[in-house]
Amino acid sequence: MQLLFACWLFTLLTVTVADGGLQSAFDKLASDLLRGRPGGSSSSISGKWTVQVQSSSGKPTGSLSSATPNAWLTGSKIVPVKLATKKDAVSETPGASVGATPGQKPNVIIFVADDLGHADVSFTQGNLQTPTPNIDKLAWEGIILNRHYVNPICSPTRAALLTGKYTFHIGMQTHAIGEAEPWGLPTQFPTMADKFREIGYSTWHLGKWHIGRYTRAYLPNARGFDYSYGVTGGACNWFNYTVGWFTRNVKAGDQFPQPVSGRDLRENGRKVDYNVTNNVYFPELLNNQAERLIHNQDPAKPFFLYFATPVAHTGFEPYQDSQHTMPQFQLRPPVFQFSNAYPERKKCIGIIQVLDEQFRRIVMAVVNKGVVNNTIFVFFSDNGGPLARHAAFVHGSNHASNWPLRGGKGTLLEGGVRVPAFIWSPLLKRRGRATDQLFHVTDWLPTLWEAVGADPALLPEKGDGFSHWKSFQDGSTVGPRKELVNNIDTLGRMYAMIMEDESGHLYKLIGGNVFENNWAGWYVAEIYPGILIPSNHFIYKLFFNTGTSRKGPCPETPAGKPTAPSRSTATPRRGLKSPNASHGRLTVSLSCARIRASSTTSPRAIPTCSRHCRPN
Repeated sequence: MQLLFACWLFTLLTVTVADGGLQSAFDKLASDLLRGRPGGSSSSISGKWTVQVQSSSGKPTGSLSSATPNAWLTGSKIVPVKLATKKDAVSETPGASVGATPGQKPNVIIFVADDLGHADVSFTQGNLQTPTPNIDKLAWEGIILNRHYVNPICSPTRAALLTGKYTFHIGMQTHAIGEAEPWGLPTQFPTMADKFREIGYSTWHLGKWHIGRYTRAYLPNARGFDYSYGVTGGACNWFNYTVGWFTRNVKAGDQFPQPVSGRDLRENGRKVDYNVTNNVYFPELLNNQAERLIHNQDPAKPFFLYFATPVAHTGFEPYQDSQHTMPQFQLRPPVFQFSNAYPERKKCIGIIQVLDEQFRRIVMAVVNKGVVNNTIFVFFSDNGGPLARHAAFVHGSNHASNWPLRGGKGTLLEGGVRVPAFIWSPLLKRRGRATDQLFHVTDWLPTLWEAVGADPALLPEKGDGFSHWKSFQDGSTVGPRKELVNNIDTLGRMYAMIMEDESGHLYKLIGGNVFENNWAGWYVAEIYPGILIPSNHFIYKLFFNTGTSRKGPCPETPAGKPTAPSRSTATPRRGLKSPNASHGRLTVSLSCARIRASSTTSPRAIPTCSRHCRPN
């Protein structure tokens, strides 16, 4: 059929519609006419108008006019027109009006940031220095997880995520996998991608892998992913994609740093040649692949996307500025206006803008595809930010900020294992809130498994995770997990666990070695990069004027004068005792630190139990 539109301006509009779409065509056209936009035209309508409908044989079948804008006539029958309302306008967002096929499983996107500091996204501490509006939008409209715990370094966290098991149960608890090391995530453990592919999902990996590349059996395509694009190591140059840390042999006459290994950009396990792509900004390259995959995906088939971005892992010092932000990010106001007195921190802020842009593009790809109403987004960091004082132990620092948490990447202190995280989906009934329930990275597998409606009997045996989906749906701030093990590493002599009591307070048991115990204090990158806060500074008085710390559950009574973080490596500090006779190093004593059950979304939220205890 055809719709013939005539108005006082002698404008003729012809719209071809299917026979079965006549009612919906009239509904939309009537709504457009009342808004002055016939058929989507931007021109306004004046005077009287009439729309007539005729069949292919020319026989009139109905009409709509300015005299009866709320009904159209078919012979002697009047059919009411359904006009668009303000509420319906939301569905005009590209893609939002397209829902999932009834009974179709939801899409799942896990966005894992790399070495992101606790205070490096604005939804955690309200940090105006590092605004991340695109990440914040979904965080505040979803469920923010204030107590989301991971492992202190990248490879173990990624292994725990994909298997749903503690790292000391799968042999991944000690350290990240180095270049050319002959080991990886043991192949007898199925991954999250294996399980989702078994129930009909398309499974994709983009970005950093870093859980093994000794043989092809350790690469993503052999671990459940239909498609993989990225690097297999821990980091790479963001322009020529060489992997490994840069070194310079002065005796050999090297004038410039050289990579210790070659190009590592791979597609489905095969190296991508120079003539295919080169000098394309690596974060941009990953987003291009994500947009292509989502755009070309069959809408009737759900997808699982593990987007392991290399941002904000930068390691500026060893990479000799081979990784940095592009001009469009350096010129953003938060970066451009930041003081040049702290160039490395300024560079980190620019990198965080790259992270926010990556996340925005992933979200828009799903919106434009029309499946956003049936998609689950998960966001978190693989570990805390690497601090400048720890650079020698963790291959450099990106000058992140974990404030007000103590320590950073590579430690079992809160700054190393408690990271920004949230979940967002229109499928969540109780959104727009924060929760203090205890959550571990191993919980994502059973939680998402229940979210997509899969059979729990198909999950791997002896998993260490808990499903939080029911508590997410009913709005509860109390989850199924009451304790977790941060790690047990006998080689690195580090171990820690957390327990939640009936009142929601957390108790932490931590012991072992912290970077040879040369520094285990607090770090404020924004104010004093690389140095401790003096005890007479207002920042110290604001946060640390709280009394002397104690072993065991913290008392609720005032005690003593504030104790400043020690500047001496030989002076025992909180949780430290005298040098151990066996290896001559300071060791963290077995002590419990009670953590206040408060929202980390508050700018002044400090993980202590009361004003008498220093943060852990």
